[in-house]
Amino acid sequence: MKIFKVFTLLLFGFSSFSQQNAVINERDYPVRYKKAVQLYADHKYQEAQDDLALLTHRKFTNAMVPYAHYYYALSSFKLKKHFETRIILRQLFERFPDWKNADEANYLYADASFADNYIDEGMQSLAKITGSALKEDVENLQYNYFNKITDLAQLKSLNLKFPNNNLIGQLLVDAIQKSRFSTKEDLELSDRLTNRFNLGNTGQTTKKQTPNSQIVEDDVVNVAVLLPFRLYEFDATKTTRANQYIYDMYEGMKLAKTKLEAEKINVKLLTFDIDRDATAMASLANNPAFNKIDLFVGPLYPEANRIANSFAKTNNIVQIHPLSNNSSLIENEKLTFLAQPSFDVQASKAIEFIAQQNPLKSVAIYYGNTRKDSTFAYIYRDKAMEKGYTITAIKKFLTPEDIDTKQRAGHIFVTGSEETFGAKVINALDKKKVNAPVISVSSAFDFEGSSLSIFNRPLYLIQLDYIDREKEEVKNFRSSYINAQNIIPSYFSYFGYDMMLFYGRALSKGKATIRSQFDAIEYTQGYTLSGFDYTNGSNENQIVPIMKYQDGKFVEVSR
Repeated sequence: MKIFKVFTLLLFGFSSFSQQNAVINERDYPVRYKKAVQLYADHKYQEAQDDLALLTHRKFTNAMVPYAHYYYALSSFKLKKHFETRIILRQLFERFPDWKNADEANYLYADASFADNYIDEGMQSLAKITGSALKEDVENLQYNYFNKITDLAQLKSLNLKFPNNNLIGQLLVDAIQKSRFSTKEDLELSDRLTNRFNLGNTGQTTKKQTPNSQIVEDDVVNVAVLLPFRLYEFDATKTTRANQYIYDMYEGMKLAKTKLEAEKINVKLLTFDIDRDATAMASLANNPAFNKIDLFVGPLYPEANRIANSFAKTNNIVQIHPLSNNSSLIENEKLTFLAQPSFDVQASKAIEFIAQQNPLKSVAIYYGNTRKDSTFAYIYRDKAMEKGYTITAIKKFLTPEDIDTKQRAGHIFVTGSEETFGAKVINALDKKKVNAPVISVSSAFDFEGSSLSIFNRPLYLIQLDYIDREKEEVKNFRSSYINAQNIIPSYFSYFGYDMMLFYGRALSKGKATIRSQFDAIEYTQGYTLSGFDYTNGSNENQIVPIMKYQDGKFVEVSR
């Protein structure tokens, strides 16, 4: 569920409060309200509900009262008191029929109704949602519940009740096609629904595909987003998910679509839930209409990517890998690109930079526990050796005794995936009185929990997720994103936005000119992050931001 975030407009900053008694007057209301919402934010739902119950009394009429009702309902929902959720929301609708956030309340009412299997009531509530902001959330909510229905008779009943519902129609078609006992009447019904909703031969509405309309259009840039949305495990009550970065990236892409439309570039985003299993990707590849796609974003996993890449090459489709830094994905490829620099490029850029800081051509390399850490370490070793560097040490760092002091190293390279790893290595270097410049991946450091003294040394960070908060494009995007989502954007939100802008603009000029466009210049202006550099025939982004802490802040010293 797209959890309601507008309480931030009313909160002036949470403050501690000690409940004195159950009697509240209008003067006390804001403080009590803030305290109750803080309890909700702290996942103390029963305590929040107890406090909010006092704030929903009919004697109160201030602007925070409908929000108190809403948070009471949310707390009830979290406690799985779905009937109680619906009761308090009915009171909200009765008392504040013109509340500006009624769409979110109706969405929650529908969710609670579905949870108790009151399908009709839930659908009536969804029908009251008038704005477009929750359109995809509404589709996902329906999918989350209706996709669990396997009984053909129940699906037929739902189709009779809601004959205009595309999702129910497609689920019914799928169920009929899968059944070994479908009657002639069933098959005729399937044909009528297929023609009515223009379902075509798109395969089943499996747990691997989103319920959005998947219609490829001419005269637009058609983008297939082949990412693991994992709708089959979608929990409408969760505000964070293990794959939250996918949703963040997609929200950024949607804002880029709006920006491109303002530039007279029409883009259609077609979302497909492609996870590790290659079945859904294979089904899409068998769809004749799918070859009209202009751009694949993803997939992320090897088996699905094998099918997608083969299909893309056969049909002259541009493919981008948004998060991978595996250079093997672009070997001998013309239209396949990495949106992030590979380890090879990161290593080369880092060595070029560090050579300017210390001319001594030797390096000690220390890496963490993951395969990614060791992979980057040995790629760095190979690139350093190509540049004529001597490797004084390359080892997994476990204790300070792993620091090699037998040979003097011109610089140290550190790669680790744990936030505490970098600080441990720095402390060990200090203990061993090793003062050589250090270049490290930023993922090895905890920027919020670490003492800043760690960074007050010749320490340089490869930080691909660097965001310049003072940049005008960042400020504008942040404002637009908060207005659209009521939450602060993550790095992946910015990244999805930039990626879609860049490739959307390039494809609007035609696939045939992609290579010449990319070779012409670096595209670093007008993007929230560092931009894109595919010059010199490269199929991977060659921009590698390197940061240094100085004058009380991190600044970019190289790219």
